[in-house]
Amino acid sequence: MECIVANVDNMQFDIETALDEQYGALPLPFTGMDKSIAAVCQFYPRGTCVKGASCPFRHVRGDRTIVCKHWLRGLCKKGDQCEFLHEYDMTKMPECYFYSRFNACHNKECPFLHIDPETKVRDCPWYDRGFCRHGPLCRHRHVRRVLCMAYLAGFCPEGSNCKFMHPRFELPAVQDMQPKEGKKVMITCHFCGEGGHKAIYCNKMPPDVREAQVRQEIENNSHTSHHHMHNGPPPPRGPQKPLEEVTCYKCGQKGHYANKCPKGHLAFLSHAGGTGGGQNPNYRR
Repeated sequence: MECIVANVDNMQFDIETALDEQYGALPLPFTGMDKSIAAVCQFYPRGTCVKGASCPFRHVRGDRTIVCKHWLRGLCKKGDQCEFLHEYDMTKMPECYFYSRFNACHNKECPFLHIDPETKVRDCPWYDRGFCRHGPLCRHRHVRRVLCMAYLAGFCPEGSNCKFMHPRFELPAVQDMQPKEGKKVMITCHFCGEGGHKAIYCNKMPPDVREAQVRQEIENNSHTSHHHMHNGPPPPRGPQKPLEEVTCYKCGQKGHYANKCPKGHLAFLSHAGGTGGGQNPNYRR
């Protein structure tokens, strides 16, 4: 009723114009001052701010999608040069460490994002292509979809808006098959599904199957060494001493290296026993 009787949408007060045009805003006396509690500059997103680093308002860029965790505690020293967002936005908060690590967070008022680990698992490129040899033990996600018959026939008028699956038959790229550099690779056994060991070292595998796997691995290694031998000799190593001049630092005897010592890891005891049972030979009672 108020909009019909007395509509004020077309009215604008002078104070609103002054706030939008930033009248009376003085530049900062020094660059790099803390502007964490200041308002957002209205001209910077449009590229019309002429004050630059001396602007008393915050310059927020649109490419920053994550809130700065140091700014939340008032400890960020980068100011406008920070690559993270200096704005309290719940949809752009960093991921909660405890929820991502332990899948549980007991803080009822946790300001960080709780992202389901299942949503971060990537779709398997081989399964989307048609077949994945790892089957249900694959570390990527296998999603069953219904193929689009029109796309298989040659053309789908719905395009990217089609509710059915448009398969891709090209081979996955190298970055899809190999993990990112710098991250620790977790080996998964394809026989039992547990992590930390390969299938040829699995204790749950039958002995005959394991022997066949080991034999195949040895044959592959022999073929590789044979290939390297025919391609060219290995790079020359530095000059080595003859075994007669090599002294084992474990037992003190000559003729072998320490890693080939026949007395094992307790060779230092026999070396000490040869000098008087481990006592100093210059010791006198």
